[in-house]
Amino acid sequence: MNNFTRNHKITGIFLFLISGLYASVQAQDYPSAVLQFADTVYTNATIVTLDDHEMNSNPGTIAEAMAVRDEIIIGIGSNEDMLRLAGPDTEVVDLLGKTVLPGIVESHVHPMGASEAYAREIHSLRNTPEGYALNLDVGASSDETMAKVAEAMEVLLNTAEPAPDEWINISIVHNPELGFATPADVSTLMSAPRLTDVQISKEDLSEIVPNYPFVLSSATSILDAPEKNVWYHITVGADGQPVHEKVIELP
Repeated sequence: MNNFTRNHKITGIFLFLISGLYASVQAQDYPSAVLQFADTVYTNATIVTLDDHEMNSNPGTIAEAMAVRDEIIIGIGSNEDMLRLAGPDTEVVDLLGKTVLPGIVESHVHPMGASEAYAREIHSLRNTPEGYALNLDVGASSDETMAKVAEAMEVLLNTAEPAPDEWINISIVHNPELGFATPADVSTLMSAPRLTDVQISKEDLSEIVPNYPFVLSSATSILDAPEKNVWYHITVGADGQPVHEKVIELP
Protein backbone atom coordinates (compact mmCIF):
# COMPACT_ATOMS: atom_id res chain seq x y z
CA MET A 1 0.00 0.00 0.00
CA ASN A 2 1.52 3.36 -1.01
CA ASN A 3 1.49 6.46 1.20
CA PHE A 4 -1.35 8.03 -0.78
CA THR A 5 -3.62 5.05 -0.23
CA ARG A 6 -2.64 4.61 3.39
CA ASN A 7 -3.22 8.29 4.26
CA HIS A 8 -6.58 8.42 2.56
CA LYS A 9 -7.73 5.16 4.15
CA ILE A 10 -6.91 6.56 7.60
CA THR A 11 -8.69 9.82 6.73
CA GLY A 12 -11.81 7.89 5.76
CA ILE A 13 -11.85 6.01 9.05
CA PHE A 14 -11.48 9.25 11.01
CA LEU A 15 -14.35 10.81 9.10
CA PHE A 16 -16.76 8.05 10.00
CA LEU A 17 -15.59 6.79 13.38
CA ILE A 18 -14.05 9.74 15.18
CA SER A 19 -15.52 12.99 13.91
CA GLY A 20 -19.04 11.54 13.83
CA LEU A 21 -19.64 12.72 10.26
CA TYR A 22 -22.18 10.13 9.09
CA ALA A 23 -22.82 11.60 5.62
CA SER A 24 -24.04 9.46 2.78
CA VAL A 25 -21.18 7.88 0.84
CA GLN A 26 -21.11 7.63 -2.91
CA ALA A 27 -18.50 5.77 -4.94
CA GLN A 28 -17.52 8.79 -7.00
CA ASP A 29 -16.61 10.74 -3.83
CA TYR A 30 -13.35 8.82 -3.34
CA PRO A 31 -10.37 7.95 -5.58
CA SER A 32 -10.53 4.42 -6.95
CA ALA A 33 -7.27 3.60 -5.15
CA VAL A 34 -8.97 4.27 -1.82
CA LEU A 35 -12.40 2.75 -2.33
CA GLN A 36 -12.81 -0.99 -1.87
CA PHE A 37 -15.98 -3.00 -1.89
CA ALA A 38 -17.72 -3.49 1.44
CA ASP A 39 -17.70 -6.92 3.04
CA THR A 40 -21.29 -6.47 4.19
CA VAL A 41 -24.05 -3.95 3.50
CA TYR A 42 -26.99 -3.81 5.92
CA THR A 43 -30.16 -2.36 4.39
CA ASN A 44 -33.73 -1.49 5.38
CA ALA A 45 -32.80 -0.71 8.99
CA THR A 46 -33.31 2.10 11.46
CA ILE A 47 -29.70 2.95 12.28
CA VAL A 48 -29.47 5.28 15.28
CA THR A 49 -25.98 6.79 15.25
CA LEU A 50 -26.06 8.80 18.51
CA ASP A 51 -23.65 11.20 16.79
CA ASP A 52 -25.06 14.14 18.78
CA HIS A 53 -22.78 13.96 21.82
CA GLU A 54 -24.55 16.65 23.86
CA MET A 55 -26.51 15.70 26.98
CA ASN A 56 -29.97 15.70 25.44
CA SER A 57 -32.62 13.38 24.04
CA ASN A 58 -31.58 13.81 20.40
CA PRO A 59 -30.68 10.39 18.94
CA GLY A 60 -28.61 12.05 16.23
CA THR A 61 -28.52 11.01 12.59
CA ILE A 62 -30.83 8.16 11.68
CA ALA A 63 -30.11 6.25 8.49
CA GLU A 64 -31.46 3.17 6.73
CA ALA A 65 -28.30 1.40 5.61
CA MET A 66 -24.70 0.76 6.62
CA ALA A 67 -21.60 -0.59 4.87
CA VAL A 68 -18.85 -2.50 6.73
CA ARG A 69 -15.36 -3.56 5.61
CA ASP A 70 -12.77 -5.32 7.77
CA GLU A 71 -15.14 -4.89 10.77
CA ILE A 72 -15.04 -1.10 10.32
CA ILE A 73 -18.07 1.01 9.37
CA ILE A 74 -17.13 2.69 6.11
CA GLY A 75 -20.46 4.31 5.37
CA ILE A 76 -23.90 5.11 6.74
CA GLY A 77 -26.69 6.50 4.61
CA SER A 78 -29.50 5.49 2.31
CA ASN A 79 -30.02 2.02 0.87
CA GLU A 80 -29.13 3.34 -2.57
CA ASP A 81 -25.89 4.98 -1.46
CA MET A 82 -24.67 2.03 0.58
CA LEU A 83 -25.44 -0.48 -2.16
CA ARG A 84 -23.05 1.48 -4.38
CA LEU A 85 -20.31 0.16 -2.08
CA ALA A 86 -21.30 -3.45 -2.71
CA GLY A 87 -19.21 -5.64 -5.00
CA PRO A 88 -19.78 -9.10 -6.44
CA ASP A 89 -18.74 -10.78 -3.18
CA THR A 90 -20.44 -8.36 -0.78
CA GLU A 91 -23.06 -9.86 1.53
CA VAL A 92 -26.24 -7.79 1.58
CA VAL A 93 -28.31 -8.24 4.74
CA ASP A 94 -31.91 -7.02 4.79
CA LEU A 95 -32.64 -6.09 8.43
CA LEU A 96 -36.40 -5.80 7.77
CA GLY A 97 -36.78 -2.56 9.71
CA LYS A 98 -34.85 -3.63 12.80
CA THR A 99 -33.10 -0.98 14.90
CA VAL A 100 -29.29 -0.81 15.02
CA LEU A 101 -27.57 0.95 17.94
CA PRO A 102 -23.90 1.60 18.69
CA GLY A 103 -22.33 -0.90 21.05
CA ILE A 104 -22.38 0.42 24.61
CA VAL A 105 -19.72 -0.83 26.99
CA GLU A 106 -20.26 -0.88 30.78
CA SER A 107 -23.70 0.63 30.48
CA HIS A 108 -25.38 1.35 33.81
CA VAL A 109 -29.05 2.19 33.49
CA HIS A 110 -32.18 1.97 35.65
CA PRO A 111 -35.08 1.22 33.27
CA MET A 112 -37.52 0.51 36.10
CA GLY A 113 -38.26 4.18 36.77
CA ALA A 114 -38.96 4.94 33.12
CA SER A 115 -41.16 1.85 32.74
CA GLU A 116 -43.14 2.77 35.84
CA ALA A 117 -43.67 6.32 34.56
CA TYR A 118 -44.86 4.93 31.21
CA ALA A 119 -47.24 2.51 32.95
CA ARG A 120 -48.70 5.36 35.01
CA GLU A 121 -49.28 7.37 31.85
CA ILE A 122 -50.93 4.70 29.70
CA HIS A 123 -53.03 3.21 32.52
CA SER A 124 -53.92 6.51 34.26
CA LEU A 125 -52.27 5.44 37.51
CA ARG A 126 -51.38 7.71 40.41
CA ASN A 127 -48.20 9.72 39.96
CA THR A 128 -47.19 8.89 43.53
CA PRO A 129 -47.12 5.09 43.85
CA GLU A 130 -49.48 3.77 46.48
CA GLY A 131 -50.69 0.26 47.09
CA TYR A 132 -49.66 -3.03 48.68
CA ALA A 133 -46.12 -4.23 49.26
CA LEU A 134 -44.58 -7.49 50.42
CA ASN A 135 -41.01 -8.66 50.92
CA LEU A 136 -41.31 -12.40 50.22
CA ASP A 137 -38.69 -15.08 50.85
CA VAL A 138 -37.45 -16.73 47.66
CA GLY A 139 -38.22 -20.39 46.99
CA ALA A 140 -35.73 -23.11 46.11
CA SER A 141 -36.75 -22.92 42.42
CA SER A 142 -38.72 -20.72 40.05
CA ASP A 143 -41.77 -22.98 40.42
CA GLU A 144 -41.59 -22.85 44.21
CA THR A 145 -41.12 -19.09 44.12
CA MET A 146 -44.13 -18.66 41.83
CA ALA A 147 -46.20 -20.87 44.11
CA LYS A 148 -45.29 -18.61 47.04
CA VAL A 149 -46.24 -15.53 44.99
CA ALA A 150 -49.61 -17.10 44.14
CA GLU A 151 -50.26 -18.00 47.78
CA ALA A 152 -49.29 -14.51 48.91
CA MET A 153 -51.68 -12.93 46.40
CA GLU A 154 -54.49 -15.23 47.54
CA VAL A 155 -53.93 -14.14 51.15
CA LEU A 156 -53.95 -10.47 50.16
CA LEU A 157 -57.09 -10.63 48.02
CA ASN A 158 -58.92 -12.57 50.74
CA THR A 159 -58.05 -9.79 53.18
CA ALA A 160 -58.16 -6.55 51.20
CA GLU A 161 -59.60 -5.13 48.00
CA PRO A 162 -56.96 -3.06 46.20
CA ALA A 163 -58.15 -0.13 44.13
CA PRO A 164 -57.63 -0.53 40.35
CA ASP A 165 -54.93 2.17 40.31
CA GLU A 166 -52.98 0.88 43.33
CA TRP A 167 -49.71 -0.93 42.73
CA ILE A 168 -49.00 -4.39 44.04
CA ASN A 169 -45.30 -4.87 44.66
CA ILE A 170 -43.65 -8.15 45.70
CA SER A 171 -39.90 -8.04 46.31
CA ILE A 172 -38.27 -11.48 46.37
CA VAL A 173 -35.74 -11.71 49.22
CA HIS A 174 -32.57 -13.71 48.56
CA ASN A 175 -31.49 -16.71 50.63
CA PRO A 176 -27.91 -18.08 50.40
CA GLU A 177 -29.00 -21.47 51.78
CA LEU A 178 -31.24 -21.94 48.73
CA GLY A 179 -28.56 -20.88 46.25
CA PHE A 180 -29.63 -17.25 45.98
CA ALA A 181 -26.85 -15.38 47.79
CA THR A 182 -27.70 -11.87 46.57
CA PRO A 183 -30.59 -9.95 44.95
CA ALA A 184 -28.69 -10.28 41.66
CA ASP A 185 -28.93 -14.06 41.95
CA VAL A 186 -32.68 -13.79 42.45
CA SER A 187 -32.98 -11.54 39.40
CA THR A 188 -31.80 -14.42 37.19
CA LEU A 189 -35.24 -15.98 37.74
CA MET A 190 -36.86 -13.04 35.94
CA SER A 191 -34.23 -11.95 33.43
CA ALA A 192 -31.66 -13.55 31.16
CA PRO A 193 -29.61 -12.61 28.08
CA ARG A 194 -31.96 -14.76 26.01
CA LEU A 195 -35.72 -14.46 26.44
CA THR A 196 -36.10 -18.23 26.17
CA ASP A 197 -33.99 -18.63 29.33
CA VAL A 198 -36.28 -16.51 31.53
CA GLN A 199 -37.79 -18.71 34.21
CA ILE A 200 -40.53 -16.35 35.44
CA SER A 201 -42.19 -14.47 32.58
CA LYS A 202 -44.72 -11.67 32.27
CA GLU A 203 -47.28 -14.24 31.15
CA ASP A 204 -46.71 -16.27 34.33
CA LEU A 205 -47.35 -13.21 36.48
CA SER A 206 -50.42 -12.15 34.49
CA GLU A 207 -52.09 -15.45 35.33
CA ILE A 208 -51.66 -14.71 39.03
CA VAL A 209 -52.23 -10.94 39.03
CA PRO A 210 -54.38 -10.17 35.97
CA ASN A 211 -56.20 -7.04 37.11
CA TYR A 212 -53.70 -4.84 38.95
CA PRO A 213 -50.52 -2.94 38.13
CA PHE A 214 -47.94 -5.36 39.47
CA VAL A 215 -44.17 -5.37 40.00
CA LEU A 216 -42.08 -8.43 40.89
CA SER A 217 -38.49 -7.52 41.72
CA SER A 218 -35.38 -8.93 43.33
CA ALA A 219 -34.82 -5.87 45.51
CA THR A 220 -36.74 -2.92 46.90
CA SER A 221 -38.81 -1.41 44.12
CA ILE A 222 -41.56 1.22 43.96
CA LEU A 223 -42.99 0.25 47.36
CA ASP A 224 -41.05 -1.00 50.36
CA ALA A 225 -42.40 -3.19 53.15
CA PRO A 226 -40.60 -2.81 56.51
CA GLU A 227 -40.79 -6.52 57.44
CA LYS A 228 -40.50 -9.77 55.50
CA ASN A 229 -43.56 -11.90 54.75
CA VAL A 230 -46.01 -9.21 55.87
CA TRP A 231 -48.37 -7.38 53.53
CA TYR A 232 -48.43 -3.60 53.99
CA HIS A 233 -50.78 -1.00 52.59
CA ILE A 234 -48.68 2.04 51.73
CA THR A 235 -50.05 5.54 51.20
CA VAL A 236 -48.43 8.96 51.10
CA GLY A 237 -48.84 11.25 54.07
CA ALA A 238 -49.33 15.01 54.11
CA ASP A 239 -45.57 15.43 54.46
CA GLY A 240 -44.98 13.42 51.29
CA GLN A 241 -43.50 10.48 53.19
CA PRO A 242 -44.86 6.92 52.91
CA VAL A 243 -47.29 5.69 55.57
CA HIS A 244 -47.14 1.93 56.24
CA GLU A 245 -50.19 0.09 57.52
CA LYS A 246 -49.78 -3.61 58.29
CA VAL A 247 -52.47 -5.64 56.54
CA ILE A 248 -51.74 -9.30 57.28
CA GLU A 249 -48.82 -11.59 58.02
CA LEU A 250 -48.36 -14.62 55.82
CA PRO A 251 -48.88 -17.99 57.51
